[in-house]
Amino acid sequence: MMEQKNQTRYGSFLVIPLKYDKDSLERTRLEQIGDYRPLHTMDLNENIKAMFDRRNEAAIGACYTVGCSHLVAGLCDASESMRSQTFQVSEGGNAYDFELTDSYLYIFHTQVAFLCLSLSFLQMEALMAICNPGYAYSNAKFSWIDKAGMEHPFSMESWLSDFCASLGLRKFFDGDSSFLLDAYAYIFALVPKRFDTLDEMQRITFHLHKMMPLDTPIEDMSEEDIRYVYGVKNQSLHTYRWGCCVASQTISYVVADEAMDFEAEKEAQANDGLPVVLLSLYEKYTCLRFTELITRLDKGESRSLKALKNVMLQFQAFGTVTPANLSRWHNVKQIYAYLLEVNDISVAIQDISNKLNILTEHQMEIERTRSETVINIITVFGIISILASVLSIVQILSGGDVLIWISTVLTTAALTLIMAVAVRNRRK
Repeated sequence: MMEQKNQTRYGSFLVIPLKYDKDSLERTRLEQIGDYRPLHTMDLNENIKAMFDRRNEAAIGACYTVGCSHLVAGLCDASESMRSQTFQVSEGGNAYDFELTDSYLYIFHTQVAFLCLSLSFLQMEALMAICNPGYAYSNAKFSWIDKAGMEHPFSMESWLSDFCASLGLRKFFDGDSSFLLDAYAYIFALVPKRFDTLDEMQRITFHLHKMMPLDTPIEDMSEEDIRYVYGVKNQSLHTYRWGCCVASQTISYVVADEAMDFEAEKEAQANDGLPVVLLSLYEKYTCLRFTELITRLDKGESRSLKALKNVMLQFQAFGTVTPANLSRWHNVKQIYAYLLEVNDISVAIQDISNKLNILTEHQMEIERTRSETVINIITVFGIISILASVLSIVQILSGGDVLIWISTVLTTAALTLIMAVAVRNRRK
């Protein structure tokens, strides 16, 4: 562990959940600052990649690359050629540097979005200070570092809020909570030496999950949402290349690469691993978003309810993916299955369906009551009309005209005959 620690490079995609209203998304602004990013990974089947293709009518959303210069434009002096910006986080008297590079923005049609901040750092304590796992509040202070090495304090909350507002996005959960409180940490570490045992990868990824240095003694049997997945063993080298720890709020990879090409590994994680995580988070937060929209729904508006139910049906039919259909590789399917499991996503989808069915039944009852009321009113007016007609006929017949009497008798007989034939045919 000590040998690995001294040579390890760390990176993370900090996935921040966001939301937008139906007409609030600034698509023109999005196209200006973001480059559409189609999926080219071989870890996903072609039909899954098509779900992120904006040219596809059944697409669930799209991914955009947002340059570092656009991310920090409202924070510090940024040029179009800027590819990274150095920051510092201070917490408990300790300060740690980390770097922000070109990041990713996933926009989904169910009014949810995810900003994936691409971070790199040399000490795991930096990520712990940023996320402050296990606590609802953080005392961390942030600064950006200029070219001269000077520190410039700033508010992380204000920076993220301003950037999201420029695109018509906002924090997923309303209130005073931090943007980072519900962020999902996608963590990866690059080491030069391959692994001889599964236990070695398990211990390293668990340290990453805890956001602790690799040489820190850790033992915690209380976490029940931990799952492990590994790459297959190389039969000629008798070693493993990568391992993964899946949890409800983090996913942690450790990857061995003798060349220690960190940029290539970061790109591979963004292409291959990140879409799998985003697909599961999309399903989770779509259910939360539907719950929010249902609570705001006017129970008497049948049109809004039908529109919401139609979107939900499309989500269930085209927006959800089973692990069996995700990938050709078993370990990729296993990672996705664990993500669904530890986040109880299947239960959340069923819960939303139940809620919509209850509201639909309630709406049908309201419409049934309205229909019965209208029918009763029509019946009353019909009875009055019949009485008026009877009085009119009596007045006409009281005149004693033979032709009128003959016409009335013949008409009544004809109607009676027609009714008798109709009843007979219906019985047959």
